[in-house]
Amino acid sequence: MVESLLFYSFASFILISAIFTVTAKNIFHCALYLASTLFGVAAIFILLNAYFLAAVQVLIYIGAVVVLTIFVVNLTKEITGEKPVFVRGNVLPALIVSALTATLIILALVKTTGGQILAKETLAVDFTRVLGKQLLSNFVLAFEVVSVLLLAALIAAITIVSKDPEDKK
Repeated sequence: MVESLLFYSFASFILISAIFTVTAKNIFHCALYLASTLFGVAAIFILLNAYFLAAVQVLIYIGAVVVLTIFVVNLTKEITGEKPVFVRGNVLPALIVSALTATLIILALVKTTGGQILAKETLAVDFTRVLGKQLLSNFVLAFEVVSVLLLAALIAAITIVSKDPEDKK
């Protein structure tokens, strides 16, 4: 009973934070709301006894990605001297696509037993071992593509932030 109450309260927190992330007018506040959303996801992982994933969520996503986003926001505002402007002209199509996506995800979870099989498998063995084997066998290509993508994003950020030597003269 307590776990269900905690789960639904964290899920509500995640949903509210995600809505604020999308609807906030200040991009810095968007990044902070994103951090709170990811913190709620880490709390859900803790409720599911996936402590390794919760630690990864906090260290990688909150500790690196959100902090990097906040730095980029601050640097971008300093470079351009302008505040970024959000255009909210496509709210209705975005809501329709979001509702359809949520419906498809819920239907996929209800119709398949994949989640139940994975839950039984992870209860029997160490979850970190199962995750490591999956990352280094079935998902190694996706894992490496993401690492190359992050490296390219880091190089692009350095290129954008670095100033041209001719501008210093």
